[in-house]
Parts: sequence; C-alpha cells; structure tokens
Amino acid sequence: MLVTIIILFFILLVILFIGTPISFGIGFLGVAGILIFLPKSMLSQLCLIAYSQATSSTTVMIPLFILMAEFLSNSDMAADLFEVISRRLRRIPANLAIASVVASAIFSAVCGSAPATAATLGRISIPAMLRKGYRPSLVAGTQAAGGNLGILIPPSINFIMYGLVTETSVVKLFVAGVLPGILIAVMMILYILIRNKLDKGMIAPLQDETPKDYELANKRVGSDLMTVAPVVILIVLIFGILYSGVATATESASIGAIGAFVIVLLQRRMTKTCMRKTLLNTTSTSCMILFLMFGGLIFAFFLTAINLPQQLSSFIIDASPNRWVTFIIVNIIFLILGCFMDPLSIMLIVLPFVFPFMTALGFDPVWLGVIITVNCAVGMITPPVGMNLFVLKGVSNLSMEQIIRGVVPYVGIFLLAIVIISVFPGIATWLPNTM
Repeated sequence: MLVTIIILFFILLVILFIGTPISFGIGFLGVAGILIFLPKSMLSQLCLIAYSQATSSTTVMIPLFILMAEFLSNSDMAADLFEVISRRLRRIPANLAIASVVASAIFSAVCGSAPATAATLGRISIPAMLRKGYRPSLVAGTQAAGGNLGILIPPSINFIMYGLVTETSVVKLFVAGVLPGILIAVMMILYILIRNKLDKGMIAPLQDETPKDYELANKRVGSDLMTVAPVVILIVLIFGILYSGVATATESASIGAIGAFVIVLLQRRMTKTCMRKTLLNTTSTSCMILFLMFGGLIFAFFLTAINLPQQLSSFIIDASPNRWVTFIIVNIIFLILGCFMDPLSIMLIVLPFVFPFMTALGFDPVWLGVIITVNCAVGMITPPVGMNLFVLKGVSNLSMEQIIRGVVPYVGIFLLAIVIISVFPGIATWLPNTM
C-alpha cells in the first residue's frame, strides 16, 4: 500500500513538473490507473461520473455564485463598498486598513473566491492606503489576508468542492463557515489596532476632521446607505434562505445571481463592458473549476476502485497512538502542500486519502471541512505559490518582498484560528447543528 501511494505521487509530480494542468494531470493518472490495474470495462463508469456531476444541482451552484460575484465586481460595487466603509470608520485609528478587512468580509459573502476578493478590493484599497502614508508591507499583508476570507465566508467555492468530494452537506458547510470567518476578521482587526498602538510609524495617524468634512460626510449618509444596503440585503437574503431551509443551496445561488443582476441594473451600472467581462470571466472560471473537479473525481474513482483509501484508513487507525497526533500531521501536510498548490487542487488530490480515516477517527466532517479550508487559506498567502501574493503583485506596484513581509503576521493569525477552532469546535458546528 505504501509503495503504491509513493508511486502515485511520484508520477503525479512528474506530470505536473512537465507543465501539465492539474485537472488533466490527475484525470490522466486516474484513467491510466484504470487501464493498468482494473478491467477496461470500468472506463465506461467515467462517462457516468462526468455526466452525473455535470448535471448535479450541487455543481450548478458553482457558475451561479461566480456569476453573482462577477456582476458585483465588474460594476465597481466593491470599490464603492470600500469607500463607504472607510468613510464611516474615519474616526477610528487605522480606519483604511480596518475598512479593507470589513469590505473584504462583506464582499466575500457574495464572492466565494480568495483571489477575486483580493484583486477586486486591492485595486482600490492599496492605492488609498499608500496615499495616506500606510507602510507598504502592512497594506499588502492586510489586503492579501483579507482576500482569504473569500474561501471561508459563504458562498465558498472551496466548500462546494469539499462537499462534492466528501458528500458532505454544502448548506451545512456554508453555515459552518460564518462564525470562523467572522472570528478571523475580528482577529485581523484587533491585530491592526494593537499594531497601531505599538508602532506609530506603521499606520498613518488620524487627521483632524474639519467642520466642512463632517458636514460633507453627513450629507453622504443617504447615498452611502444606497450603496451598501442592497449588497447587505442580498447577503442576508442568501444566508437566511440557506439557514431556514426555505430553499436549497442551488436555489439560493440562483436567487443570488438574479439579485446581483437586479442590483447592478437598478443602480445603472450595467454597461456593455460590465456584461461582457462578467460573462467571459464566469465562463472561463467555471470551466477551469469544472475541469479540475472532473479530473479529481476520476482520480478518486480509481483510488476507491483499488481500495486504497480504505486500506490507508485501516492502517492509520491501527498505527495512530492518538487521533489528535494524526490531526496535527494532516494539518502539517496541508500546510506544506499549500505552499506549492492552490486549495482546490489540494482538496481534490488529498481528500480521497485523508477524509476516510479522519472521519473514522471520529472527527466531524463539517468541522473538518472548516479546518481544512482555513488551512488552505494559509497556503493562499505563503510563498512560493500563494495565489493572493501574485494577484496583489499584479494589481499594485508593491514588490513581492513587501507583500511577503506583510503577510507573515497574518499567517500567524490564521494558524491561531485553526488552534482556536480545534479547541472550541462549537465555533464551526454550533450553527449547522441548530438547523
């Protein structure tokens, strides 16, 4: 068994090293494994797997939630959201940095993608903070980590993929991500406030507000509400529908996409450019994720057919001195892989091995999904392949050195969050258990 696992990962590394896309790489490995180790008649099962997943109501959620996010992103709603929040928080120390975290958390609730959240808000928040004299490393770290909330706060594409691979309720995963997402956002804000207190050169000091500034801010209350209220209402509507069980997750995704379209239309933001970018980005992103999903499912089918996950599960359970030791080892594996691969790829490759024995050891699958997702979020901001790092490098003039130096404290925050959620699992399981 151990030899088989080593051979599989070695072949996979070779396939990826020569530049093959991960979706095709793991799919090819699955097909090759079936041809070599199993009856060729089992290849017909791959057609059924692809068809059933492509027509699954759960899979339909992916393009719908992406469509919702693209409408709000390409209509400059995210930029206006940041400006409104920063204006309302103008009397708080480090208001722009805090506004970046708050705006990221709110936009994450209608996005579901960490790179998209980081890029969309980074184009606005980074120049604004730099103009006010914020230290570049703090600017980069705050926005990179803030973007990570996009894969934790529902609707999260990572949760959808986890649910598809492990057959866990996507609705419960969505609901489970709310409190951990809020917890991490609060921890980030506390770090900014404490850092501002300890290091006066890190963040620009508050400027005294003139009577004219105060009067202008008060005049904008109505327009600010008109900007923020529709997005907040859409978030509450989607979460309320999911939590109450009035509609399925797929139906809530449809409502979200339609709601985003109506908001953009009523606010007269629906331009030809907005529509074109929305449709093109939705199509390209959805195709990338779906191809990745199909490749992962083929690979998982092959592993299950040769009984490898079950054998590995029995071996781990018999050999493990303590389930928490196994839990720590699994987390370390995810952290290491996160430095070299994107979260979706990690889930598709590793979950078929890890999930069976982790649940057999008594870990709650919903709680485990939250832990793994937070773990994957760490990989989004760690070199050499942290996607958020490269996204921010592309949308700003900051150097990679400044970005990496800025995310180090936030990596510690995410790791601390994993410890807290592990010690107090109710943070992730309380809301799903009340449904």
